[in-house]
Formats: sequence, C-alpha cells, structure tokens
Amino acid sequence: MRIALLLTASMALMAARPMQIDDMFKVARVADPQRSSRGDIAYQVGTVDLAANKVTTRVWFKPAAGNAPQILDLGEGSQSSPRFSPDGTRLSYVTGGQLWIVDLSTQKRRELTTLAGGASTARWSPDGTWIAFLSTTVPSGDPAENTAYLKAQEARKSDGRLIKNLMFRHWTEWKDPMQRTHLFVVPSDGSAAPRDVTAGLAYDVPTPFDFASGDDFAWAPDSRHLAFAANPAQDTATSTNGDIFEVALEGGKPVDLSAFNKAQDTTPRYTADGKYLVWRAQRVVGHESDKFELWAYDRASRKIVRTTKAADISVGEFHPVQGGVLFSADQEGQVELFRWNWATDKVAQLTHGLAFSAFKPMDDTHVLAALSDTATPPDIYTVDLASGAKTRVSHHNEALAGELGMNRAESFWFTGAAGKDGKAPKVQALVVKPVGFDPKKTYPMAFLIHGGPQGQWDDVWSYRWNPEVWANAGQGFVTVMVNPRGSTGRGQAFCNEISGDWTGAVMGDLMKGLDAALKRFPNVDPKRVAAAGASYGGFAINWIAGHYANRFACFVSHDGVFNLDSMTTTTEELWFPRWENKGWPWQNRKLYLSDSPHLFAKNFKKPMLVIQGEQDFRVPIEEGIQNFQTQQLMGVPSELLYFPSEGHFVLKPANSRLWHETVLGWIERWTK
Repeated sequence: MRIALLLTASMALMAARPMQIDDMFKVARVADPQRSSRGDIAYQVGTVDLAANKVTTRVWFKPAAGNAPQILDLGEGSQSSPRFSPDGTRLSYVTGGQLWIVDLSTQKRRELTTLAGGASTARWSPDGTWIAFLSTTVPSGDPAENTAYLKAQEARKSDGRLIKNLMFRHWTEWKDPMQRTHLFVVPSDGSAAPRDVTAGLAYDVPTPFDFASGDDFAWAPDSRHLAFAANPAQDTATSTNGDIFEVALEGGKPVDLSAFNKAQDTTPRYTADGKYLVWRAQRVVGHESDKFELWAYDRASRKIVRTTKAADISVGEFHPVQGGVLFSADQEGQVELFRWNWATDKVAQLTHGLAFSAFKPMDDTHVLAALSDTATPPDIYTVDLASGAKTRVSHHNEALAGELGMNRAESFWFTGAAGKDGKAPKVQALVVKPVGFDPKKTYPMAFLIHGGPQGQWDDVWSYRWNPEVWANAGQGFVTVMVNPRGSTGRGQAFCNEISGDWTGAVMGDLMKGLDAALKRFPNVDPKRVAAAGASYGGFAINWIAGHYANRFACFVSHDGVFNLDSMTTTTEELWFPRWENKGWPWQNRKLYLSDSPHLFAKNFKKPMLVIQGEQDFRVPIEEGIQNFQTQQLMGVPSELLYFPSEGHFVLKPANSRLWHETVLGWIERWTK
C-alpha cells in the first residue's frame, strides 16, 4: 500500500505534457465488455498500427478469480465480438469474417461457419445449444445459390449497375438487392450446417439502418424462438417504419408483433421469465430523432402493457432485469444509467457524471461497463448502482492518461436565444482547457459544432473530433463545444426545436454560447477564434460563414451540407431531409431558399478549409466540391482536403493523422 501511495505521489509531481496528434493513436480502443455466468470477463481492445495503416483488435479475458486481464491467444489477425456461452465454458468470437468458438479450459479453437457471406453479431441460445448470427445471402438463404451468385458477379466483365429502386447505397456501401443480411442459426457443437431462419425474405434482417442500440435480435428464454427488427417496406429510403418480428427456431413465416406502430420499433429483448418482450419504440412517423421509449409487450395477451412515455428521456442501450429495466440515455453532456421500475412504473436516474459507452448487468447492484471521459481514455470498470462509484477492471490507458494529465471538460450554462414561444432556455456548453492553462496568458479558441443535428457533445473520449487534441496539440486552443437547440439529453421538446429551423434558434444559441465563453475566459482573444464542424456542424459552419463571418478568424467544414437542394436529392436516407426541411424542395420552396448556405456566398470572406470523403453517401461528394469551388470563385482563401477512400468519417489511421495535421495546421495559420 505504501509503495502504491509513493508511486501516486511521484506521478502527481511529474509535469504533464500536452497531448499531441500521435498520442491519439497510442490509445487502446477498449470496448464491448461481456461477463459470464461464472463471473469471468471478456472484452476487445483495438491497437493502431500507423505503419501498417490498420487497427488490430484482440480479445482480452479476466477470470473471476481476480487475476489481471490477459490477451487470449486466438491466432493471427483481428478477433472481435466475444460472447460467452450460457454456462461460461466457451467463448464465441469473429475472426476472418467467420464465427469461431474457443473452449476456455483447453484453449482449443474451432471454426463454426465458412459461409461466402461471412458471419457476425453472434448470440447464444439460453440453453447453449445454438448460436444465432447474421450473414449476407441471396434472399432464398441457400448457401450454394449464394456462392454461385457471388462467383457469377466476380466473373462479370462489366461493372455497370442497373438500379430500379431507392436505397441503392447506404453510408459507404452500394446495395445489391440480391444480397441481403439474414438471421442464421448454427448448432454450437458444429454438428450441422448453418441455417437461415429468415429464408425467403426479400429484405434485410435486422433493419440495416442506425436505429438499434446493440444487437437487433434476441433469443427467447425457451431457446425455440427469436425476435428481430426489420423494415419490410419497399420505401426504405423514405420510411422510418421498422417492426418487431418473432420467428421459430425451425424457421417459417415470421410474425409481425408491432405492425400497429408505423414509426420505428427496434432492439427486442425478452425478460428472463419469457412473459414479456421489451423493445425501443418511437411514435412519430418519419422522424428519426423522435424520443425512443421502452415498450413492454405481453406475449400472452399480445398487447403493449407498459411504456416509458411519461419519462422525457430517449432510451439507448437497455437490459431487462428483475423488476424492470436498466438503460442508458444522453443526459446533459453525459450518458447516464437509469432504472425503469415496473412496480412503480417510474424511471429513476442511477448515476451522475458518467458516460457509458456500453454496459452489462452483473447483479442487482453492479454493472460492468466501458467508461471514459474527455481526459480519460476508455477502460473497463464495475459500477456500484447505489453509490455510483466505479472500480477499474482494466488499465490499458491509465498510464498514458497520467502522462498527458489532460484537463477534463467543464460544463457551463448560459441563456440561449428566444424560441418561437418567446422563451429563452438555459443552454449547456463544455470547455476543455489546455494542459497548464494560465489565466494570465492569451489563448486562441476552437469553437466546435456537433453534427446530427440531433446529438450532443458529451464528456467522453473520442477517436474523432477529440477536444483534447484541439486543446493541446500545437499552440493549444481553449476548446468550446455548445449543445444548442436540437441537442439530445435535454428532453424531446428541446431536441425537436431544430427541425424545420436549422438557421434560427440554434444559430442564436451558438452565437450566445460564443459570447458566454469569451466572457468566461477573458484571456481568450476574440479575434483568434476558429470554428469547425462536421455534417450538420459543417452546415452550421457554411451558414455562419455567410452570416457571422466577422466573429471568426477561419472555418473548417467537414462533410458539411452546402446546398439543400442537392443534398436532399442525393443523400440516401431520404426520410431525413424530408422531415428536417418539412418537405421536398418542390414542396417547401421558401425554406430551401431561405436556409441553404450556398445562396449566401456573396458574404463569404473568411478562410475556409473544406474536407470531403468520396465514399460519403450521407453528405455526398457534391456538397464538398460545390463549397470549395464557390469559395475559390469568391476569392476566399480556401483549401480542399479530399479523401478518395473515406466516407462520412475518416477512419484509416494514416488518413486520420493527415486530417489532424491539416486541420490543426489550418487553424493555427489563421489564428496567429
């Protein structure tokens, strides 16, 4: 104990050094904690290899007997998605695009699948005899037919595509209507070949969009049925309707349990006694950011018997537990845990000041979790639900965090802009100060705007848009992040205020947030403020450049919406612009003319760095090209950072390094 105290004291005396760009790639990417029925723990850790330009993921294991976590020897390449068998003796994982199992007592490994469409996202049946997983296949689900189809595609001389329906591409992927994700099962002992329990369905199982919070399918406690989410509608590009289905282990026609709800239903989970099926549900048709409630479906009466409608909280990850449900949700710059108590039908917040990226219940009083904050990269912890106290399980990033000594984000509040009701709400902002911050020294400011627009800046570690990099690399910026109108974690009304009003109250909130930050930090030079944002944040940057340019020294617009007309008719999830702009360009011409940044190019005058990925199908390449060329035509100092192989997010390590070097170099150049 004395040695530990001396070590802690000596570390405290060491001067922390500012974080640099390459420190981002030293952080172990700890995620996906799992706990077995025997108390063992498994999780995955990604390690960046800049020289090889890749991230290699390994599975780590900690026995219940208290030893430190160790890496499991599962062969070459990356391994991910560890899942314990119900008795805790075996562990499934994915490597090489296929499903494998390791016996934890003998360390013997065996491959369970060799499908042409690969395997991912495994879940064990409660009796341990089956594993359900996802694979890409022809709609019939026949492995031989799928193999033949893929070979025929490879043999084609032409690369032309004849497209007959919408949603022909998504995020960074071109969609082939003859290739669907389906739900398969395979005996865990490998005694039979995998079988598609959703064979014949012409749509993806589960829903291929970003609505689920965790795996979008689950086993019933009897191990004879599975529930999954899917969107069977043919207008998947314009509809947010998704339903919950149940299918027998033997296959057959799935039963639609939520056809009555024309909005989104997702992430089904059975209660341990099998009486109820709980899922996340929205009520507003076409609104992807409507509040997610929990609905409990009585399997006997086939009715929804309770919901969290009364709680003004949008549910994220959740797990049914004895007497109710534990779930996470955005909450004022954090991601906290809540309990829905079925005896009282009340929702209570359990934690304060924590940001859960994933969690699993351990017992009635503790959860296993992946936690981080802006100054502490992720590791695995246990959390006491009564006290909120956290205890480290892993120490992958502890030494690096100590070496860097980063300042954790601080929260401050200010009065925002008046809304359409004339009321001005309180608005939250986060600020990260450089290491060794000196109130007597003058600093520049980095003013960051989040995307979504329905999302939030939270006190969590990030591998992209990490405020610690902005605050510490180079000359060091006081880094401010406002959660304006449209942000999550403040109730649904606050979130809804941005829809149909991308340039109104939200812009007022941002400008008032800048005023409040400059007042809070009088040693920040108001003439040396750089503004940056991505996606909607990029839209906001483009808008500000045409309306509030004099308040900033320079701008960075990453994959930002520039022309509402072209964005609306080239993006893939078409329900989004229709809802946000209250119609198509030919239906609501007034809004498209009043709110599109490109129509205010005559006011552009401050330096603009435009960043765009060629493979971004969400905010397509045309937006970045239009923005850059317009800046050039207006004679504005501008540059385009173009990534041929990246999508909406810059993910490859070498490209990420270039992104950071270019962005920080740009804002330093114009804020000297």
